Amino acid sequence: MTAIDPKRLFDAVRAIKGKGLTQPEVDTINAILAGAPLPLVPLTPREFIAGFIRAHEGALSMRADDNGNWYDPARFKAGLPQRRNAGKLVGSKFGVTAYAVASFRDTADITAADIAALTIEEAIDIGVHLYFDAPGFAKLPWDRVTASIVDKGWGSGPKTAIKMLQGLIGVGQDGKIGDLTVAADVDWRSTLGEEKAALAWAQRRIAFDTGIATNEGAKDPDRVFLKGWTNRTNSFLPGTPWWNAFYRRAA
Repeated sequence: MTAIDPKRLFDAVRAIKGKGLTQPEVDTINAILAGAPLPLVPLTPREFIAGFIRAHEGALSMRADDNGNWYDPARFKAGLPQRRNAGKLVGSKFGVTAYAVASFRDTADITAADIAALTIEEAIDIGVHLYFDAPGFAKLPWDRVTASIVDKGWGSGPKTAIKMLQGLIGVGQDGKIGDLTVAADVDWRSTLGEEKAALAWAQRRIAFDTGIATNEGAKDPDRVFLKGWTNRTNSFLPGTPWWNAFYRRAA
């Protein structure tokens, strides 16, 4: 590899600094000029969503005991959640339900063939649009705690995940990320730090999922999913491979 002349690099960078560059780009340039290690940057929300789809979601699922695999256009139009044995068994793919596809495509006409033909790129687009942008998760600090909250929104719905967070940080549980929620969230994270906040959030997730899986007693049909839900929550904890890989050096 040809060696880079530091003076020529400095002159070239100085000529473009401040011309439409973002602050992180300026910081990276300053780090290069100072000979310091490049700053750490997190996964982008899109990279994170693509990652959990590939890591945790399967291909086509037609399990009849999964609420998300059923679709009733009338319930969709009424804004009601889907329920097993209501409507038709159309399946889900890459963790994306017919309800989510209908919302993303703005049509109630979703068939089993539509779900079977869903591509992973559209699944990622749905994840970013419906489960990050639309709920307003960009208002929260983008770190490993928020990432796990987004993941919970993927599984249980963003409004439910936001209510869970609001209950944890002591504000009204309206399922919306407003100014009070943002301020309380900042105070909560600054008090605990990222690792302890992640542990507290994981405990909240597991308690919620346990309630869902046991509220109908020992024969609750959701009990079969509890182990998988818990393993997924634990995969976002401090010390896991995912936790350690969330930040990387700027390119």
